[in-house]
Amino acid sequence: MARDMAAEISGLRIERRLWQRKPDLLTMLALLCLASTVLIAILGPWIAPADFNDQNLLARLKPPLFADGTTTHLLGTDELGRDVLSRLLYALRISLGVGLLGTAIGAVFGSLLGVLAAHRGGLVEEALLLIIDFQAAIPFMLFALAALALFGNSLLLFTIVLGLYGWETYARLVRSMVLSAQGQIYVEALRGLGFHPLRIYCLHVLPNIVGPLLVQTTMSLPGIILLESSLSFLGLGIQPPLASLGLMIGQSRLYMETAWWLTLVPGLAIFLTAWSTAIAGDWLRDRVGGKASF
Repeated sequence: MARDMAAEISGLRIERRLWQRKPDLLTMLALLCLASTVLIAILGPWIAPADFNDQNLLARLKPPLFADGTTTHLLGTDELGRDVLSRLLYALRISLGVGLLGTAIGAVFGSLLGVLAAHRGGLVEEALLLIIDFQAAIPFMLFALAALALFGNSLLLFTIVLGLYGWETYARLVRSMVLSAQGQIYVEALRGLGFHPLRIYCLHVLPNIVGPLLVQTTMSLPGIILLESSLSFLGLGIQPPLASLGLMIGQSRLYMETAWWLTLVPGLAIFLTAWSTAIAGDWLRDRVGGKASF
């Protein structure tokens, strides 16, 4: 028993050193970029120089300031004379909001199915595992295209479809960790005291696996952002008069030779958001200890 306590104390010291270890320069840049992106998305409507849908055909396709433009439109204007900077701030807010909400839906849905599979076992677990394998075998882009084409498109439906992206990963992760937790002494003690299974899972088991779930969330978010951009580019995602990063690229693809900044600016925003989120997820996974790789 003394050896077990010593090993546990040693493990706690190692984990504490991992959390205290400072991130490297690349990770710090990614975390700073991610924090700036979230802050800009929140403050977008208040710091935008103009309304994102204000049109001025007399000022259409004006170049940005770094391409011999003027300070009136720092990032230029699009084919309808709308300020690109204002549209970028609004589109970043929509894309990031839809990505975060979709990620939350997938995490909750997959986690509930994972707990159900681990708790019930037997035929219920086998059926859920079969559904998980079926979902993992189908390219999600095909599923999303079929769902949006069949049921139509709205912001709510689009967000729900994005929320189904990657739910099987959460289900597998939570099932594995709940099965592992069921053999722990504290769970058996709570069962012996007559605690309801729902109380055990909600108050004791799930709080102990929230770290790996958070890691998996940060690793799934870049995929959802890229998926939203791809579907919006194809015209099946965010619809006008709203704006998103993918929709901005899709609407400006006819002007890539004459007004290249219209695709460069939102494309760079997509890249930086997805890159910084992925780097932050890798860093967080290392801090937790790689437990999210199920």
